[in-house]
Amino acid sequence: GAMGNEPRYCICNQVSYGEMVGCDNQDCPIEWFHYGCVGLTEAPKGKWYCPQCTAAMK
Repeated sequence: GAMGNEPRYCICNQVSYGEMVGCDNQDCPIEWFHYGCVGLTEAPKGKWYCPQCTAAMK
């Protein structure tokens, strides 16, 4: 396929790679995040919300 067609994820706006975590906010515009970008090293326990949604909920 053409370059630039791959969906972008995360606050870094890069393609999917490695371990990723899904934001539990149904309305999250990004939805998927790289562990490294959000400071995770393993799967979060229980619900997890990305930095944007966490800030918006405050």
